[in-house]
Amino acid sequence: MKKIFTAALTLIAAGYLDAGAQTFGLDWDVALYGAGATSEALPFWAVTNRHGIVPDSHSGFIVAGTDFVYSSKPGVEVYAGLKFSGSVTPAGLAGVSAAPAMKGYASMNGGRQTARWDGMLNELYAGVGWKMLRLDLGMIDRPVEYGGLSLTGGDIVWSGNTRSLPGYNLQVNYFDIPGTKGIFAVKANYADYKMLDDRYVDGPMLHNKSLFFKFRLARRLHLQLGLEQWSMWAGNSPDNGPQPATFNDYLRVVCGMSGGSDATESDRINVLGDHRGRELIQLDWAGDSFTLSFAHDIPFDDGSGMGFQNFPDGVNTLFLSFRNRDRWVTDILYEFVYTKWQSGPYHDTGDDPDRQDEEWHILGGCDNYFNNGEYKSGWTYYGKTAGLPLFTPKPVSADGIVLGVCNNRVVAHHFGLGGKLARKIPYRFKATYSKNFGQYYQSVSLFETAPWQVSLALEVDVPRLFRNLPVSFSIGAYGDTGELYEDSFGLILKLSYGGQWNHRKS
Repeated sequence: MKKIFTAALTLIAAGYLDAGAQTFGLDWDVALYGAGATSEALPFWAVTNRHGIVPDSHSGFIVAGTDFVYSSKPGVEVYAGLKFSGSVTPAGLAGVSAAPAMKGYASMNGGRQTARWDGMLNELYAGVGWKMLRLDLGMIDRPVEYGGLSLTGGDIVWSGNTRSLPGYNLQVNYFDIPGTKGIFAVKANYADYKMLDDRYVDGPMLHNKSLFFKFRLARRLHLQLGLEQWSMWAGNSPDNGPQPATFNDYLRVVCGMSGGSDATESDRINVLGDHRGRELIQLDWAGDSFTLSFAHDIPFDDGSGMGFQNFPDGVNTLFLSFRNRDRWVTDILYEFVYTKWQSGPYHDTGDDPDRQDEEWHILGGCDNYFNNGEYKSGWTYYGKTAGLPLFTPKPVSADGIVLGVCNNRVVAHHFGLGGKLARKIPYRFKATYSKNFGQYYQSVSLFETAPWQVSLALEVDVPRLFRNLPVSFSIGAYGDTGELYEDSFGLILKLSYGGQWNHRKS
């Protein structure tokens, strides 16, 4: 296998002019996982923010006291992953890379041997970079911030809770604006993807773009302001048939314009497709031995949210990270989540009978995060919430389709701690407490009582078991208790074998 990938990388490099040195690299990782729990439902943190690779049989709607609860028999899962990544760095380029990753599993639940292999291709991409610019093609997991301790990974709309999407992403990392002496920097991205899961509207496209600004307020203090938008469009609706999908329709989606004559009435009144995104306000202080960050990550599903009518909704993150990475404690995180307001309980409009002389317009309210009236699967992908994982997806229907989320009004406190035990063994600890208020107009009666929930996680990465053999071992212990999920304790064990090969050619 190593020879095959080496040959492939050599062919990639051959396409470039032989000008200067070239570096070839290959990384590989083969992992075997075992997961078990005291019930058939793995705890929340055992299945959350894992890019959708944990078997779906343990990550569905597990609310206790409803028709959708799993039985309480013990469950065991065994699954495996295989990942290769290669890169070549010709002179003048930041690098060309490719990485296929395949994962699957066999399971035995409650003593019923239901072994099967459900393989998935989770990552398969090729990318090229030049200075601050990079283009990725294919399926690639989005980067995660805050050392894996955060509820959202630094992005309330796309948290890494679900599988990657096929498409392209053109991005430019932060670069200083000429003439500003490093005071002002900008980064941005422009991307388009295809959604492949079983959905109410089949086969929609997904457009994504963002623009972030960084200001140096003082020598150690930086302010970041950003806007990111996701737009779902096209596809085939069981209610309205094929949705507008021409290039002109794409331009309407990109510009946030209303639909044409072939669009639904709602899309003609509002904008074409299902639009949502986030607004970020972040302060970073760079000390001599640490970095301290505070971020307010604000979701929006319509114009009222973009206009800050939904304040104080959002995820508030306080993160302290030490530069010395061999400490007992290297990272401390606290997050406060509040999404109850949603611009108010009613979706008011300007068609007030006392103001007939005024132009009809929508005032906003009842934003109902991650849901949409026409794209009814909402902001879910392969049955998982794509953004903030505290938003609970609806139960899978008889035809295998998830119709959005049923719990998006949440108040939560989340704590994360990371470091190295005895300054040698990496660990991560996470604790989450939430009150779950469902929706303004409830679709699941359980949330009328605002159930509370506590979810815990402790993950430890053991160094190589044998000095001359690149084998590593990890263990994670997880627990749930409360009124939302079934009480459960679970373990995930991981045994992985990996390596690296590099070659430099002058």
